[in-house]
Amino acid sequence: MNKKGFLVLMLFLFFSLQGYKGFATTLPPNSLHLLDDVRIVNNITEELFNKIIDHVISLWAPWAELHGAKLSADKNWTSGVVNAYANQSKKDWTVYMYGGLARRAELTPDGFALVVCHELGHHFGGYFFYKSSNLWAASEGQADYFATSVCAKTAFVNTPWENPIDSEVVPEFVQKNCDKVWNTPLEQKLCYRNGLAGQSLANLMAALGSSGKPKFETPDTKVVTETYDYHPQAQCRLDTYFGGALCLAGFDSKLIPGKNEQTATGNNTIEAELEAAKYSCMSVSGYTVGLRPTCWFKALK
Repeated sequence: MNKKGFLVLMLFLFFSLQGYKGFATTLPPNSLHLLDDVRIVNNITEELFNKIIDHVISLWAPWAELHGAKLSADKNWTSGVVNAYANQSKKDWTVYMYGGLARRAELTPDGFALVVCHELGHHFGGYFFYKSSNLWAASEGQADYFATSVCAKTAFVNTPWENPIDSEVVPEFVQKNCDKVWNTPLEQKLCYRNGLAGQSLANLMAALGSSGKPKFETPDTKVVTETYDYHPQAQCRLDTYFGGALCLAGFDSKLIPGKNEQTATGNNTIEAELEAAKYSCMSVSGYTVGLRPTCWFKALK
C-alpha cells in the first residue's frame, strides 16, 4: 500500500470507529481483513477487479461532470480491507475499492459490480440522505436501492466479464417475480442478474454478522418508525436489492433526486421525498412493486 493509500485507510478506520459518516461504506467496520490472503483467487482476479471498476465508473463519470465534479476510483488490489467506500472532497468524487473485498468467496463478479454501484449510489442516489451534517451522501439503504434500480441495469449490459445466467441456478421466486414485471427476455435476464448479484452481496453481509443466509422468499418483516440511514441487516438489504431490480420507474441521471438544489426545504423533507418519487418506485407515485422495504425506509407521505 502506498503512502496515500495508507493515510486514507487510517482516516477511514478512525472515522468509522468514531461513528463519523463522512466516508460512506458498503459494510460496517469489520475485522475480515485478518482472514485475507492476496494469493487466494476465488471468483475475481486482479485483472477482473480492475475491469469491473473501470467499466462501471466509465458509465457514470460523464454524469458527474454535469454536476461539475470529477469521478474517479482509487483501486487497491493488494489491500486486505473487506469494504469499499465513497467520499467527496469539494468537486472530487471518489470510490475506494479493495482487493480484500473482491477476494471474498461470497462475491461473484456481478456481486462485486454491485458494490461499485452501491458506492456510486452514495454520490448519485439522492433521497434518502444520511441524517448527519454531511448531507452529500445517500443513506446506506438508498445506495443499495440505487445499485439495482439504476446502476446495475446499465452496468450489466455489454459487460467486460463473464457472468452467465443459467435459468437453472436462478431461484424460482426470482424468475417468477422478474417475469411478472419485465416483458422482454433481455429485461428479465437483467432482473435475474440483479437478483443473483444481490444474493451474493447479502451472503457476504450475513457472514459478517454471523447470521443465516438471506432468502428471497423470507423478507424482513420489520417496520421502522423512521427511516434508518446506516447499514440494514443482510435480509433487509437483499429485500432492497430485489425491490430495486423490480422497479419500473425511470431515473434521470442528470439529477440527484431530492438534493437541496432541487428542493428549498432540505434533503430529508416531504418535498425531497416527492421529488425522489418521480424517479423511483414509491406508493405516493402509484407503484405497488419495487418499493423500498419498510425494514429501513419510512415514507413521510
